[in-house]
Amino acid sequence: MNNIYQCLQQKLSKMNFRQKTMLAFLLVSMIPLVALGSFSFIETRSFLINRAKNDLQATLNQTSLTLNNQLENYNKIILTLSFNQEIVNASNMHYTNTYDMYNALNNVFDTNFIIAQNLINGVKGVTLYTGTNLPQHGNTVIPIKKIASKKWYADIRQSVVTKWYYSNNELFCARRILNTKIPNPKVNIWVIKVNYDNTFTSLKALVKHGTNVIVTDNKNNIVYASQSKVAYHLSNIINSSKNGFSLNKQKYTIMHSNLSVPNWNVYLYEPTNQITSSAQWISITVIILILFCYIIVFIASRLFSRRMVFRIERLRENIKIVESGTLEVTVASNSEDEIGDLIRGFDKMVSRIKHLIDEVYVAKIHQKEYEIKALQAQINPHFLYNSLSIINWRALRIHANDISQMAQLLSNFYRTTLNKGKNITTIADELLNVESYINIQLIMHSNSFDVDYKIDTSLQLCQMPNLMLQPLVENAILHGIENKLDGRGKITIICERVDKCILFHVNDNGIGISEDQIPYLLQNQSKGYGLKNVNDRAKLIYGDTYGLTIESTANIGTSIILKIPLSK
Repeated sequence: MNNIYQCLQQKLSKMNFRQKTMLAFLLVSMIPLVALGSFSFIETRSFLINRAKNDLQATLNQTSLTLNNQLENYNKIILTLSFNQEIVNASNMHYTNTYDMYNALNNVFDTNFIIAQNLINGVKGVTLYTGTNLPQHGNTVIPIKKIASKKWYADIRQSVVTKWYYSNNELFCARRILNTKIPNPKVNIWVIKVNYDNTFTSLKALVKHGTNVIVTDNKNNIVYASQSKVAYHLSNIINSSKNGFSLNKQKYTIMHSNLSVPNWNVYLYEPTNQITSSAQWISITVIILILFCYIIVFIASRLFSRRMVFRIERLRENIKIVESGTLEVTVASNSEDEIGDLIRGFDKMVSRIKHLIDEVYVAKIHQKEYEIKALQAQINPHFLYNSLSIINWRALRIHANDISQMAQLLSNFYRTTLNKGKNITTIADELLNVESYINIQLIMHSNSFDVDYKIDTSLQLCQMPNLMLQPLVENAILHGIENKLDGRGKITIICERVDKCILFHVNDNGIGISEDQIPYLLQNQSKGYGLKNVNDRAKLIYGDTYGLTIESTANIGTSIILKIPLSK
């Protein structure tokens, strides 16, 4: 043993520093590489399997949501019919002559049933089971005694909500008509039968490569099954754990989702080996990558030993990078010699500088946010009060019904203005805000001017700060159109894309602005929420290259251009 140790010691002593570094690097690198490679293989395989399960669960949830929305549409139809006062009255009346019966059956029930049946594709039939003395009228109106023996009759009679049932190979929803306005109302029950195959079309798309789907009601009765042997699996599915169940030496993985409208359960089960099969090739790939890494380690050890002598040059390169303004350090050293101390000291110095810069940057952002909020707080509410006064005055003077129009315009205007307290809105909502404001001004000015919109509709979903265009339009009306002495006023609003920017043009043919006054419009603060505030907000949010540009010719007109970056 001593001879072997001495022999190894002699060989190590004869190696140069580069060879010793390479050997040490190989020994140190192989241990974590083996550990990390094994861990990566296990975790990658587990991740891929879990992702496959999550994707399958997400697909099931999305499909269940689609089915749930479809059932909700049927619920809306039956709910609309249940609260139709004309139908409620007709279904609680005691008929004493044939004419009233004919009028109710043909003009009340048939008309509303046809409309309801044509609203959504998939409705097979709408039937009212009524407790009145109406005779059976085809499949639309049937005496209530016809369903008194049905199992679901007692359940729906005691309920005040819509319920879904699957009975005798028919899928339908039912709801009792409630009437609290008269004593002892008749028993009336709506039933809407829907197309079974059409309803579960979305679930059929999930069934492939051994995947199966089961839908059960709240009593675990089967509503839909993708295969005929579903009853054989049902008990295993319902009582299984999160890991699935085994049947005939075959392991199954189960996914579950819930339909909130009918309170049903959707189960998806698939052989586990089909889920894990997608990870096999990835596992082989990971093994190959681990072997490849072993080769890379060997090559890297040779390069590392050679590059050790270049630490000073690399440190100098990093100093030049920092001098150019990029505070990134790519050189590191764990050695305890003077060069290692110098590298670590340089790294700490750069980190400290970055930290100080970050503190100043964050403080500047907060300052801009506060300035934006301060600018937004300057919105003048007097416009609301003046508009409401005009609405009231016109209504009293000409006894017209246009008060509703004015109220709606004001509602749209202030809804989009306040924007639920958010600072960012879409171009579509901002244009709706401007359109509401202009329509109000048209009423206030007796339609004394024209408005032309030229909007690129592809930009409507792009984002922008709210309340940026209305002050520009207000300025055009108050200072341009109202002061125009001859001719009819006109305002043109243009929204267009130029390169990676969005330009808004608010043009008017008013009295214009003298050339010497234009520079002061964006510098002086007006009494209201004026042009300066819009320009300041744009520059605070996007930078100095964005904001307002004013072009005007006296006695010809003015064009105000707002420039913001394209942001979807």
